[in-house]
Amino acid sequence: MPAPGPRRPGRHRDRRAARPALRASIVALAVALVAAGCSSGGDDDTASTSPLESTTGDRVEVTAAELGPFAVDPGLVAGPGTPLGGGLSVPPGAVLLGVAFPDLRGGGFRAGLLVTGSPVEVFNAVGDQARGLGMERADGSCAGDAVATTCRARFVDGSDGEALTVDLLRRVDDRGVVSGLGLRYRPPGSSDEDPPGGQSTPTQPLADVLLPAETIPGPDPADVGALLRAGDAPARSVERGSAIIGLPGPCGCDRPGWGFVAEITGVVHDVVAAYARQFSDLGEAPDISEHRRGDVTLLGVRVGDEDGAHAEVRAVVPDDGAAYLAVSIVGA
Repeated sequence: MPAPGPRRPGRHRDRRAARPALRASIVALAVALVAAGCSSGGDDDTASTSPLESTTGDRVEVTAAELGPFAVDPGLVAGPGTPLGGGLSVPPGAVLLGVAFPDLRGGGFRAGLLVTGSPVEVFNAVGDQARGLGMERADGSCAGDAVATTCRARFVDGSDGEALTVDLLRRVDDRGVVSGLGLRYRPPGSSDEDPPGGQSTPTQPLADVLLPAETIPGPDPADVGALLRAGDAPARSVERGSAIIGLPGPCGCDRPGWGFVAEITGVVHDVVAAYARQFSDLGEAPDISEHRRGDVTLLGVRVGDEDGAHAEVRAVVPDDGAAYLAVSIVGA
């Protein structure tokens, strides 16, 4: 396992010291953007539940040992208990890649997580959090074998429209490793779906999909989604001026898709524009949307048809701290 890289700006707290106070005071370092037209419903949440509040808060620190075989800079991830927004937090057995990405308006967010523990236990832990907020599983569950575990579900509160999409994949085969969780949270007022009556139950254990003992290499920058994209879809690359964090994984989108989180190391606007050009095969890219929210500048663009194949690029630039980018791809 490589030695941890230098710490990025932002406050970190030792997990053992921080955990008793997590529910009351720790907020993830998280900010984001939504591409033009991608804002969620609902009013802005209170400070205790707003993902944007995490721009000034603490993250639960992660050690290299806790990351197991994953070659990830511990300074670029946040551990279990780190709040995401909406009353949700990073579940045990997973770490947050970069930051949670709040919607431009309201209390919604997207997040990409690396699953280091049991996939079904992680899925059940997220479901327990959703049920604790009044949401029930409207559809989906887990399935798998010794090679792959797939969990996809949607949790909805029929009384107020709060909703959470959960998309998890752990697959280990001769092509490589996928071990990711994508979350898409929408605040009350966002959904008119009415889940089935009764309380949903946790998914029963499945065969363990074991991670390799040796270090898991990062993806090929020239074909970052090789293990996730459809066979006839074009290769997508990591643009200059950005560095992927961890591995690509499910995006938690409304329809199955994949994505990744990256730290922006170059000129933010240039990097976002480069990704938009990369997806020109999906349609003409509109102008990059740029907004100011608190102490954060948000940039984003969607290329393609929201109801068809499309890609979204979201970036966040806090006044003080590292800038991050999230790419999600559906149908391409």
